[in-house]
Amino acid sequence: MPVDKLTPERRRQQTRNVLIDAAAEVFARRGFEGAALEEIAETAGFTRGAIYKHFHDKEDLFFAVTDRLNEQVIDAFRTIAADSQSPDDWDIARLAALWRSSVDGEFEDLFFAIGKEYELYVLRNLDARPRAVAHRRRQRDLVASFIDEVAEQSGMTLRLPSATLAAIVLAAADGLTYTARIDGDDLFAPFLELLNAGMVRD
Repeated sequence: MPVDKLTPERRRQQTRNVLIDAAAEVFARRGFEGAALEEIAETAGFTRGAIYKHFHDKEDLFFAVTDRLNEQVIDAFRTIAADSQSPDDWDIARLAALWRSSVDGEFEDLFFAIGKEYELYVLRNLDARPRAVAHRRRQRDLVASFIDEVAEQSGMTLRLPSATLAAIVLAAADGLTYTARIDGDDLFAPFLELLNAGMVRD
């Protein structure tokens, strides 16, 4: 069976992915300020110079980590999407259980820690806020596009613009995850009940 040739572009992408994975681990453990590029490079099995071949600086690498995690958030939303063609038939309990399971586990601890570190970094660094705003809007637009997909497939008429609904979901997701992980309160099902009742026009 022929093996695909590892092109320079694919090799660069592989190296970039390894660096992002290593950075996620170090940022979650050390925080942004405490993370050293030398430790990230060592964790990835590269030299510090490899980082500068792919990223402008530590902040650029940090945003790349959060971009990767945001992509995984979208994948989680796709996982909990309903199979039914009608929102009236959605199994809220099953969807809530799937959502809850997506924030449980060792990897999700890493995700949660980086998310909070990211929020602190943006709060403490005014220069980073324009990039953070653009970053959040991209995430909102991805979720809005997904909501539009689901609405079209199931024949729903949305009560609010999908971008507004997406912003609400993202804001709520942060709080729901914190409450589940820290307080131990599972509010995913009640939130989905409210969302399902309020997002669809009669």
